[in-house]
Amino acid sequence: MSEVETSQPRARSPRIVVDGIIANRNLVRKRGGVVAVAMSACLALVGLILLALPGSLLSILGYLILVIALPVLSIAGVPAVSTFVSYALATLASAAIWFALGQVSALRATRRAVAGWPEWAREFRPLAIGVAIGALLALALSAIVLGAL
Repeated sequence: MSEVETSQPRARSPRIVVDGIIANRNLVRKRGGVVAVAMSACLALVGLILLALPGSLLSILGYLILVIALPVLSIAGVPAVSTFVSYALATLASAAIWFALGQVSALRATRRAVAGWPEWAREFRPLAIGVAIGALLALALSAIVLGAL
C-alpha cells in the first residue's frame, strides 16, 4: 500500500499590516487610557495657564477648566485645603478615573470590526461630558454649602 500524505492545513500566521485594521484596533485598545490621561493633562495645563494670568474672569475660567480636567479636586477639598498632598492625591485619582474611562471607551469602540480613533472619541465623549458635568455640579454644590453662592 502506498502511503497517503495527510496534509493538514497550515496555520496562517496573522499578517498585521502596519497601518491596517487590526493594527488600528490594537493601537486603540492599548493606548485608549493613555490618550484620555494625556487629554486631561493638556486640559489641566490650559487651566493652570489661565489661572496664572492676571484677571478674575480668566482665573475663574482657568479654575473651572482645572476642575473639569481633575474632577477629584472638589473631593480632595482643594479650595479650602491647598496642600501638596491634596493636589497630588487629586491628580493621581483623576488620572486613574480618566485612564479607566479611556480604556472602557477603547473596549467599547473595538467591539466593531473596523475601529479607530474616531470610534474611540465617539465612545469617550459622553463619558467625558458626564464626568465634566459631575465635577462642575460638585463644585457648585460645595460652593452653595460653604455659602459662596
